[in-house]
Amino acid sequence: MSLWSYLIPRTLVHTTSRYNQDIRVIEEWGVRRLLVNGSRQSGPSIQVLWESALEAFPHPELLKKPSILVLGVGGGTVMGLLAKRYNKPRITAVDIDATIIAIAKQFFGLDRIPSIRFVVQDAKDYIDSVPAHMYDVVVIDLFIGRIIPSFVSSPAFYKALKHCMTPRGILLINYLQELDYQKKSDALRKTLIRSFRDVHDFPISNNRFFFARQSKLIE
Repeated sequence: MSLWSYLIPRTLVHTTSRYNQDIRVIEEWGVRRLLVNGSRQSGPSIQVLWESALEAFPHPELLKKPSILVLGVGGGTVMGLLAKRYNKPRITAVDIDATIIAIAKQFFGLDRIPSIRFVVQDAKDYIDSVPAHMYDVVVIDLFIGRIIPSFVSSPAFYKALKHCMTPRGILLINYLQELDYQKKSDALRKTLIRSFRDVHDFPISNNRFFFARQSKLIE
């Protein structure tokens, strides 16, 4: 980190990709932030959102070396938190945009997380190719700027997700609740209730986080 960032914000990267028109890494007050199409994808505020959501949900026993799937890389905030929360997790990080993955490695240290594997692929296509019962934890953090892909609300998507999750697997979703996403988030909750036995949600700021699992566990 540069000491100059405490005086003047610095743009470390300003680029585009096939999927995102405006990708920036800003360093300010010694902290790096990722902005994609004008939407903040990492930084202190995103860290607070995820920390609050993870603390709000009921958690099963911590698994040893759990297999974790994260759909949507961004700046990797949630992956850093999961690496600390679980015991020696094996993380697969999927993103359609190779540029985002390269930035996350270079500027946010994601390649320093032990046992992490990166996959450049559309999340929906990846899920359709995964063998049964492969993941203990699945995290959905899929945004194109401020837009959430429509398939994230699809019942067919969650049917495919259940197929690749272990029977005691858990699902975490970062969604929105602002503007037209309020009704969409309500519809997503109904979809999750139809698909999973145990569903909770946690509204915070403009976001709405969901927690779901296939079986009710004794806390």
